[in-house]
Amino acid sequence: MTELKINEQIAFLRKQKGITQEELAQALGVTNQSVSKWESAVCCPDIQLLPDIATYFGVTVDELLGYKPADSFGSVYLSIKNLFQESPKDESFSIAFKLATFLHEGAMSRGYKQYIPWDSDKSYGLDSEPYKWGWSICSEPEGCTMHVGNGIFLSDQKYWQNIKSTDIRNIFSSLESLCDINALKVLYAIFELTVHDFDNSYVSIDEISTKCKLSAETVQKAIDMLPIEIKDDDCKTLYRLEGKCMHLSSLLLMLRVI
Repeated sequence: MTELKINEQIAFLRKQKGITQEELAQALGVTNQSVSKWESAVCCPDIQLLPDIATYFGVTVDELLGYKPADSFGSVYLSIKNLFQESPKDESFSIAFKLATFLHEGAMSRGYKQYIPWDSDKSYGLDSEPYKWGWSICSEPEGCTMHVGNGIFLSDQKYWQNIKSTDIRNIFSSLESLCDINALKVLYAIFELTVHDFDNSYVSIDEISTKCKLSAETVQKAIDMLPIEIKDDDCKTLYRLEGKCMHLSSLLLMLRVI
């Protein structure tokens, strides 16, 4: 017999709706303690209350009970595609990041089957600001997932392809130019000064120098080591990171937890 998951479903749907246990209790005409007991699996709602709960959340009673079979990859893909198509284009990366937090949480908890390595009362995947969760890593022979700040990394080891010597040389070459503390300070200074208006933002040596507290001469030497776009504006030379390298700032942050 299928195990009832109504406590998990109610907690999930409530958090997804962004309401408190008290607000749900008021909407259903029950006590706060009742909702708390439902979600902690101390007891289940009265059977006569199930249709009201399902209607409130916009689901069927079967879905509320956790009986609905898992969607296929095809239907999940179409739902995600529709979500992106119906959302403003400037929200694409925000939506993708929130979806990635669900994937990370699913992998971390073995597909929600074994455990969740944080307080299960917290809404990790539904948090409006998941980047504030710090970092969490799951590394297993079959794959790994890492969440650090505003970035999420996922890998499936069964798709690993043997690395070539040319790849190793390219990795070394890329890291060599970034293994200078002043170069890193300048990289992050330029990134933070331009990231919120990248299409129009360039910054001067003086702005970079002030931001990272380095001399203009040191900043100039660091710039020569980085992938930088240069723009001459009147009597000033301005700088920003090459667009194709804007990922470096987030990617490098993941290395801090190795």
